[in-house]
Amino acid sequence: MTPMDWPSLAPQVALADRLFGARGAKMLGVWLHEQAARITDPAFARLFSDHIDLPGVAPGDYNHRLVRAGRGRLLGGVRFYGKDLARPFVEVVAHDFEDWEALCSCVAAEWTAFAPLHLRTLVAPSAALTPGARIDMAIHAARYGDMAPPDGRVALAPFADAEDAVATVSAKYEELTRTEPALARNISAADADELRRWHREGRIQAIRAMVDCTERTVGLLAAAPGAVEWIEGDEVNEEVVLRAFNGQGFAALAQRAWAARADLDPGRLLIGTIDGLNTASRRSALRAGREAVLDYALLPVGR
Repeated sequence: MTPMDWPSLAPQVALADRLFGARGAKMLGVWLHEQAARITDPAFARLFSDHIDLPGVAPGDYNHRLVRAGRGRLLGGVRFYGKDLARPFVEVVAHDFEDWEALCSCVAAEWTAFAPLHLRTLVAPSAALTPGARIDMAIHAARYGDMAPPDGRVALAPFADAEDAVATVSAKYEELTRTEPALARNISAADADELRRWHREGRIQAIRAMVDCTERTVGLLAAAPGAVEWIEGDEVNEEVVLRAFNGQGFAALAQRAWAARADLDPGRLLIGTIDGLNTASRRSALRAGREAVLDYALLPVGR
């Protein structure tokens, strides 16, 4: 099984070549092999079955499946949106269906025990989708050397105390719960222990800016080596701007300041996912020079 066997992976094949050249095909192939290996991996199934007990569902039902139907094939597996058992969906890793309706019907029939509400699959940002579909998340990426240069209006500095970073993130997500409950339902704050680790490793920075003639901490940015699916780079693990300082472009400026650091390889990617409801963060990424390279499309399957 190779990426070339799956027409749905054509946008990713092209992107892999654009981002990584000859190495990209191998990266995508390794990722696809890992996804296929989950068909028979009991350890993967236990990530779900050890914590979920649904009637009529056996542990192996959480494994990925290679489904062959009359109108196409697909590789995918069940997931739960935001770990909410009331929001099941099927992650379609790859498929060769020619139309969305047939794909949705196949998913509904194959995973009927879970009654999935949606299927999700990666598409090119320009892809035409079925009515009722929406973009769940976008993957944004750019090489550091290709990002917009900083303009000096913000500076990045380590937090003196990791607990200040933890408090900043906590305050932001408390604000989101009050002001944007739909978005808050989809995303979650970085774990406090993770924030402390990033602080020790120098991977988290306070966003500092002049506000009313006083330099203030207006938010934070954390990035560390990682991957989004098969796309490797420095992953934005957390980025917040406190509500009192919204609308002033601080998030985009912080990304630009991060990219200009002398210790970073200008050819390395800054990557990350942004929720489809998070229009402010998507605008910030674009202003910093990080384009959307792939979208996670969420298509209704129905009960």
